[in-house]
Amino acid sequence: MGFLKKLLGKKEIEGIDFSAVKTNEMAKELCEKKELAMLYIVPLRFGGEEESNNILYVPPEIVDLKQRYDSVAEKLLLESGTRYICTPEYKGKSFVPSALHIAVTGKTRFTQTIKIW
Repeated sequence: MGFLKKLLGKKEIEGIDFSAVKTNEMAKELCEKKELAMLYIVPLRFGGEEESNNILYVPPEIVDLKQRYDSVAEKLLLESGTRYICTPEYKGKSFVPSALHIAVTGKTRFTQTIKIW
């Protein structure tokens, strides 16, 4: 097991299917029930904005996991990185992403994928 996997723990939730969550309203309802949580694609501390196009709804465990990866990314950005990218991946018409792809580019490169479902 790699260093980052040990450091950051389990990186996906098995057996969950969000294919029926096809609208923002459905995702927000699940968020109110604490089944999903709000997540900024680009963290506010990296210059992301509090706008709907920067917000995703994911299981709460994914928010915690992404924050840990973002902390690693932040250290690299401060040292020698030039750009942070987080790209959601979707299955079908689901409003809940199936994966998040995180990358820091620059002198030091960092990439990580969080599989959600």
